[in-house]
Amino acid sequence: MPTFADKVRRLERVRLALKKRYGDPPPVAVTHPVEHVLRAILSEETTARRAADALERLRRYFADWNDLRVSRPREIREVLGTDFPRSSHKARVIPRLLDQVFKQYNSMVWDFLENMGKVEARAFFEKLEDVRPFVASVIARDCVGAHAMPVDYDVARVLGRLAVLDPSTRSEAEMQAILERAVRAPRALEVHWLVKRLGEDLCIVGTPLCGQCPLRKFCPSAAIPSRKKAKEKKAAAKPSKPAARKKPAAAGRKKRR
Repeated sequence: MPTFADKVRRLERVRLALKKRYGDPPPVAVTHPVEHVLRAILSEETTARRAADALERLRRYFADWNDLRVSRPREIREVLGTDFPRSSHKARVIPRLLDQVFKQYNSMVWDFLENMGKVEARAFFEKLEDVRPFVASVIARDCVGAHAMPVDYDVARVLGRLAVLDPSTRSEAEMQAILERAVRAPRALEVHWLVKRLGEDLCIVGTPLCGQCPLRKFCPSAAIPSRKKAKEKKAAAKPSKPAARKKPAAAGRKKRR
């Protein structure tokens, strides 16, 4: 069972290996808080490209974000597409989130965030119904500059396979608290982006592409199948012993005349 110090060291190895593979994260530019949060919700268990395309479909189909707020989940799900990951869940959460904020601040711009402190902003969104902690964490980090490590299903899956988190016994909020202790504020955005990128490219839902992963040498989840494959390969390469030949029956000696 890895200790907290072990997890901190492993996270640093993860960061260095993934940074070598993917480079530095792009700067976060929040031009519209509502759009930023919608993109975060849509990006769970899919690629950034597909999430951006889905956001664009919502923008084109609905007159504005207030129109999206008052729309039915079924209509939103149809716009997202039935093959879009977790479309039913996202179509239910999005208008529910927008409506709760609107009823409290009468705003679809969310300029109230400008007057909120880091703790206050995070607490406000965490108290909303059907809003998961990772959404509040994204808003706190990107909109008010708080130290936060959003843990959605992608981050939980990747770091669970790396034995840094245990999604089976920890809640989303507990996992975020662990990561916020383990990762210093200046590194938080970088680590989160790198882990999300790995989850999008290689450590995917279902069967991960471990053979292409830069972390395969120290990932506990990749070690087991690797050892099994190595044994199978070794057994296949090992020459089998030739079957023992049976000695032919000795022919009777001819009597000398």
